[in-house]
Amino acid sequence: MSKSLAVACLALATLIVPASLAGAQPAGRPAAGKATAANPAAGWTIDARQSRIGFSTKWAGNAVNGSFRQWSGDIRFDPANLAGSQALITINTGSAVTGVKEPDDNLATPDWFDARKFPTARFATQSIRSTGPGRYVADGILTIKGVNYRVNLPFALTINGNVATMTGQARLDRINLKLGLESDAAAEWVAREVVVTVAVRATRK
Repeated sequence: MSKSLAVACLALATLIVPASLAGAQPAGRPAAGKATAANPAAGWTIDARQSRIGFSTKWAGNAVNGSFRQWSGDIRFDPANLAGSQALITINTGSAVTGVKEPDDNLATPDWFDARKFPTARFATQSIRSTGPGRYVADGILTIKGVNYRVNLPFALTINGNVATMTGQARLDRINLKLGLESDAAAEWVAREVVVTVAVRATRK
């Protein structure tokens, strides 16, 4: 695999998890979030034009940035009802864009996301907890390439009337995700650490 292709594939990896890994387990149906309780929180509709999942990493010491063009989410959230809050984010694993033709044309390799066999990845929260005024952490399961990973995503949230704005950022170790082990397991060209950023604007249903 070329170095530029490795960068693009890593970029794809980062989108899927804005989170730090706490462990992994064989694939299966992710445990339902606490929002399955009898009192679910209010639903929110994502404004795709004003929302983004992006990533940044380093290749040969140079910054590389990208984003995913296709993803969706089912969100229920109420700061006064965190037990009834949950989110399910689904990402098209072949939709990462870096602006470089070679990697953008070759993101589906089996060494990385194997997009033909696993066209989507998803992050399902199991709980959402407060860490201070307007600040939270979503603990959940990331399912990618048939494996479930326990992850957490810290984020800030502002609600103004019926409009909510959320921003989150986390660091990902691609080696722990078993991505790119055949082409660059030693991280000689593509850094192990990837910074994932999530920005969502949504309106109350």
